[in-house]
Amino acid sequence: MFSLTAAHLRILSAANEFPTDPTQRGDPGALVFAGIRGCLPIDPGDQSFAPSRDLQMVNVDHRHPRCTLVQWVPKTGLLAAYPGSTVPHRRYIERGFGRGGRGANQLLTGFFDDFRKGMHRPDSPTGHEAFRQTNSRPYRRTGNDLEYDTDDRVETENPGDNLHAGWCGGVDDERFSSAGCQVVVGYPACDQREGQPAVGPWRAFHDVAYARKRQTSFGYLLVNGFELQRLVVVGARGSERVRFGSNGPRARRVQKGLQRKGVYEGRIDGVFGPRSLRALLRFQESALGRGASDGVCGPQTATALGITWP
Repeated sequence: MFSLTAAHLRILSAANEFPTDPTQRGDPGALVFAGIRGCLPIDPGDQSFAPSRDLQMVNVDHRHPRCTLVQWVPKTGLLAAYPGSTVPHRRYIERGFGRGGRGANQLLTGFFDDFRKGMHRPDSPTGHEAFRQTNSRPYRRTGNDLEYDTDDRVETENPGDNLHAGWCGGVDDERFSSAGCQVVVGYPACDQREGQPAVGPWRAFHDVAYARKRQTSFGYLLVNGFELQRLVVVGARGSERVRFGSNGPRARRVQKGLQRKGVYEGRIDGVFGPRSLRALLRFQESALGRGASDGVCGPQTATALGITWP
């Protein structure tokens, strides 16, 4: 178990150069979303905002909700934790067998700057108010097993991975509705539920965000639970990384290093987007081996690139 605070999220953002500062979005009181993969709240039924939230590490099994979605208000230093999933359910992965993994995907870790209020599946009886993915995102597809790893290809487009209700009652449910979307435990208000109100953690997640009338777009940072646990328990030293969504001088150094290695021909602007990520993956696979092509530049990749690292 470990206790997550707003200070940890600030340190995590700085270590990855994630642009989570609400003043950059023109709204100092803005709400930020976070996903923590392979980690659950100790008390899944408590969605109140507090200075800290207790979390525990769990194994992702693609059958049960095994992740935490966080709402964080940097201005106040308060956060709330909601049980959910950041990975697809096993049944969608199985459907992808024989189709090259089509029909299911898993979002790479990083920062995604625009999950926007809107309808998930607007033309369906299950359509409900949610948060829509609006830009291209990097994700993996697996067509040979039920695991997502560095052997699986990375695609960069907009597969419609929204953030919505999980259509499940709790963390012990064996079914949740995600082929790659980010989901929160609970049920939505929609036509299929015949006028019933939203319930569960999803209701709280939805109501908090939709109550912010001025804010229509939300930044979303996604990390693996063990990364965050290490930062909380051990400290920030050695946690600096560059990955999709990084924006700053460290990302610029990685771009320059990739350019010198002849795998990147884009702008040196410190904005680590799809083109930078593809170059990093190519370099990692050629210089370090396919097993190291995780799309995250840390000390080992930086050394191979010949760049200085904190």
